[in-house]
Amino acid sequence: MRSLLPTLRENRRYILVKITGEFDKMPPQKEIYQRVRDAAADLFGDVGSAKMHIAIAWSEGEHAIIRCSRGCEQETIAAIAVITKFCGAAAVFRTVAVSGTLHGAKTHVKITCWDTEALPGYQCSGRKVDSLTGNNTHKYLTRDDIHKE
Repeated sequence: MRSLLPTLRENRRYILVKITGEFDKMPPQKEIYQRVRDAAADLFGDVGSAKMHIAIAWSEGEHAIIRCSRGCEQETIAAIAVITKFCGAAAVFRTVAVSGTLHGAKTHVKITCWDTEALPGYQCSGRKVDSLTGNNTHKYLTRDDIHKE
């Protein structure tokens, strides 16, 4: 069976969500989907949640991308916002960005975790200072320098 032409396909939107909570390890993608689907069904009923066509397109670390139908972005964001418990622990789902493509949504992901083994560094008054070498010069960056936008 051939796939539909792009003009005949349903338009979708991708919502980037940051999940923070009191759980040790990030739950699998299937549990994220079930929780979002249940929240949409509780808020809008079965018919309303079926119109949204909710799916989890991607998840990694504390970020997930939720796919929905175009025109249902606000309803999906509202359903995501009412989630307060996830896997038995308190959790917060924050919407970061909405995009028309999966690639566009992934560009808004900002990794904030620190891998202490990847970069050599030194402790300076309790804060990690990374030493980056290049062109025979040393540059020292603190976490405050990196987080400035």
